[in-house]
Amino acid sequence: MPKIAAPSAFDVAYWFLQFAEKKQIFIEDEKLHHLLFLAQLIYMQRHGNEILFPSMFIATKKGFLEPNLLKVFAQGHPFMPHIKIDEKISVFLEQIWDKYGNLPLLDLRSTVTQSQAFKSCYDEKNLVAVDMKQIADLFKLDKEQAPQSRIRMSQHGPVMVSQWSPRKVNKKD
Repeated sequence: MPKIAAPSAFDVAYWFLQFAEKKQIFIEDEKLHHLLFLAQLIYMQRHGNEILFPSMFIATKKGFLEPNLLKVFAQGHPFMPHIKIDEKISVFLEQIWDKYGNLPLLDLRSTVTQSQAFKSCYDEKNLVAVDMKQIADLFKLDKEQAPQSRIRMSQHGPVMVSQWSPRKVNKKD
């Protein structure tokens, strides 16, 4: 039996929500699922297939989602008292946040969906339960850089962005 570091996916999800709230950042539900998946995956890769939290992920067109959280959070986040997680796990989750938490949702989604691991298990017609041990072997995220998309979401939909450079002004004396 593999060891489990946190009691449930809800505990880790609420840790991310509370951490983001302290930083005054809103996390979309999809982004939360990506963070949970990456945390589970990287924890397994670093700790010899030990499990961060008991869960099951399914492959959908948006990436890997945890169906129980998806169902419970469908009508908003339910009340849950403040979560206390072991200090080692908290430090690990902060590392995940530092690396992926500030990425825009579209970048995070493409990081997951462009991976060979996702392509190998996504089935357009059926929901597929993911074997995390198999995915951990295929997904080499720690060695890759997350892509930096030039497309961002505005209030009117997707927009292309570019680096700002000041306009040159001819100075006449």
